[in-house]
Amino acid sequence: MTLRQHLEEMIEGLKKDVAHMADLALSNLREGLEAFKNSDHDLARIVIKKDDEVDQLEEEIAKQALKIIWREQPVASDLRLVTGILKLITDLERIGDHASDIAEMTLHLEGGINKRVLPITTHMAQIVEEMVLLSIKGLVQVDQEIAKVVIAKDDEVDDLFQQLILKMTTELKNDKIDANELIYVLMVAKYFERVGDHAVNIAQWIIFIVKGTHKNTLLF
Repeated sequence: MTLRQHLEEMIEGLKKDVAHMADLALSNLREGLEAFKNSDHDLARIVIKKDDEVDQLEEEIAKQALKIIWREQPVASDLRLVTGILKLITDLERIGDHASDIAEMTLHLEGGINKRVLPITTHMAQIVEEMVLLSIKGLVQVDQEIAKVVIAKDDEVDDLFQQLILKMTTELKNDKIDANELIYVLMVAKYFERVGDHAVNIAQWIIFIVKGTHKNTLLF
C-alpha cells in the first residue's frame, strides 16, 4: 500500500466514524422527541444516559484526526478535510447535548400540556433531522451544493419557532397554559432550533473543506 492509499484509507475511516457519531446523535434526538410527545419519563432518562456515548465518540474522532495530521502530514484538500472534521464534530456533540436537554425538559412536563404545540414542534424536529442527515451526506460526498441546501432550510426552522412563540404567547394570555410549563415547552422548541443551527455550522465547514473559505472568509 502506498502512502497516498494509506492516507485515503484513514480519511475514509474518519468519515465513517463521523457518520456513526451523527447517527447516534440523531437517534438520541428522535428518542428525545418521542419522550416529549408521550411525556415518557423513562425514555427521557435513557436518552440522558446515552449522551455519554456521543461525547466519547467525539473524543475518539478528535484523537484520530490529530493522529492523521501528525503522522500523515496531509496537505491541501486532505488537510482541509481533516481540519473541517475536527471542527464539525463539536457541532455533532452539541446536537447530542440538545437531545439530552430535550429529555431533561420532558421530565418537568406533565402529560397533555405539550399536545397543543406538538404539530409545530414535530415539524421543526423533522426539518432539523433532515438538515443533519443532509449535512453528513454532504461531508461524505464532499459536496458543497448539499451544504447550501442545508443552510437554506434553516429559515423554515426559524419561521416555525416564531409561530410557536406566537401560539404559546396567545395561550398564556388566555390562561390556557401555566407560565412555567410554557417555559419548558419553548425551551424544547429552542433546542430543536439550535440543532438546526448546528447543522448549518456543519454545512459551513463542508464549504470550507471544498473551497478553503468559512463564512466567506478565506482560511486556507
